[in-house]
Amino acid sequence: MPTSSAPAAQAARPPYEVELDVPQDLHALLSDNLDLLRWRNFAGLQADQVERLAEEAPAQVQRLLQTQGYFSPQIAVRVDCPQPTGGTEPIRVTLTVHPGAATLVHTVEVQVDGPDGQPDAALSARLTRTWTLKPGSVFRDADWEAAKSRALSALLSGRWPAARIADSRATVDPQTHQARLLLRLDTGPAYTFGALRVTGLKRYPASIVQRLAPMQPGQRYSQTALLDYQAALQNSPYFRNAVVDADVRRAQDDVLPVDVQVTENPAQKLSFGVGVSSDTGNRVQMGWRDLDFLGRAWRLSSEVKLQTREQSGHLRLAFPRTATGHDDSLSLSQDRTDISGLVTRNSSVGALRERTRGRIDTALALQYQAESLEPAGAASSEVHALSLNYSWTRRDINSVLYPSRGSIINLQLGGASKALLSSANFVRLYARGLGYLPLNRSNQLVFRAEAGAVLANGASGIAQNFLFRAGGANSVRGYAYQSLGLVQGDAIVGGRYLFTASAEFDHWFTRQWGGAVFYDLGNAADTWSALKPVRGYGAGVRWRSPVGLVSVDLAYGQAVRQYRLNFSAGLSF
Repeated sequence: MPTSSAPAAQAARPPYEVELDVPQDLHALLSDNLDLLRWRNFAGLQADQVERLAEEAPAQVQRLLQTQGYFSPQIAVRVDCPQPTGGTEPIRVTLTVHPGAATLVHTVEVQVDGPDGQPDAALSARLTRTWTLKPGSVFRDADWEAAKSRALSALLSGRWPAARIADSRATVDPQTHQARLLLRLDTGPAYTFGALRVTGLKRYPASIVQRLAPMQPGQRYSQTALLDYQAALQNSPYFRNAVVDADVRRAQDDVLPVDVQVTENPAQKLSFGVGVSSDTGNRVQMGWRDLDFLGRAWRLSSEVKLQTREQSGHLRLAFPRTATGHDDSLSLSQDRTDISGLVTRNSSVGALRERTRGRIDTALALQYQAESLEPAGAASSEVHALSLNYSWTRRDINSVLYPSRGSIINLQLGGASKALLSSANFVRLYARGLGYLPLNRSNQLVFRAEAGAVLANGASGIAQNFLFRAGGANSVRGYAYQSLGLVQGDAIVGGRYLFTASAEFDHWFTRQWGGAVFYDLGNAADTWSALKPVRGYGAGVRWRSPVGLVSVDLAYGQAVRQYRLNFSAGLSF
């Protein structure tokens, strides 16, 4: 056994060993990139080849150190070869590196030449303000390239699709360890948008595509407008896919035609779904849509949804966007709910006009509804209302699926009059806000608040969907869905005033999985003085699923002294 293991150990030993005497922060850079270290386990190397690798190492070290801002290093290499007496000792190579002082950025000059070839002072000042490699920073090659790329991208993503780097220089003085940086950019021509050229339409008129465009011919070029246009087409129910492009190579006298290629969705679709909610229980649903009803690109859709506590049926007829950018629709609905001892049946018919401008969504709705109420242990009643309601929403979040920064604000104003087919006079005010504040890459804060008021002589004669109840996964956790409100008999009914608030801390252990702790408070009542907030708090799990954020929370309702499991999926707003 001893005689057979010795040759194996000799064969496993590397032909030479390398000792790196370098600062710790540079050790990985040299270990991963030097040929001297990459070849040390190759058994076929001869002594002269090892010496050649050692001779080439200082030049490689110098090039690598320059990428990290070291331009005057001291490098020494020593090769110790064993005596040729038949021993098994490997060649030993010692590489000693003293990087010296790091080179710092001394001055930065960013110059932008406009479409007339003359310096543009305003653009130059703006890019200088956002320049990332500031004076005093260590001059690293990767940071220099990234700063140039970011400056160029700022022009390309704005009004200048033909922007380019005309000149870039980094002048390094090894004696003073200083770098002087110069970047000169050329914006190229000042393009404007031309006409739309649409391909891929088979079923729908070109106006469907044209009226989704946020820009008009003659308007200044903007890459943001192109991206918004493509997103609007892809989010449209008419199209499965859309590509929007404005190629500068097809420009005609600084006018860029916009090429739009779309792929239509099938006109008719039947869908089924199942699910479960901690608020409304088990769910089955069926939906049907026709995107080309009567051959006029009208969208007719219907849906039946059966849940443990809510059942509904909806029919909606939506029309193509108008020339003024409005989306109009008509609807017919029938709903039944059985929540917290209150059974409601609501029939409604309505007309809706919506519009989106950038981050702002607005909606104006005219609706007539008749509702019957059957509270457990109290008398039944019937109400009706012809209401006019306005909604304003501002969305400014970095991601719809996984938001981590930004806010959403919604404001609503509505009302009805007894003089116009309504059983009560009232004005309804409502506000809701949701905010995301990142602390670092793994931690964030989430804030939520809502407040509402119905200005009327009392809640009598007002439909429940205009009044307020609280509790549930997206309200005050730790309390049953819509269990906070006015007590009427053995049931909980809506009140005229609402306030809820929530603060949550999220920590992400991995890219997909995280945990949360939260504190909620709020309630609904018939007067502000009677509104006494109750509290709920607990912890939960967060999962970034392929379809959005999934939340599972265990909350303790302080007022009821009970734990309750809540779960929700997606962004609820």
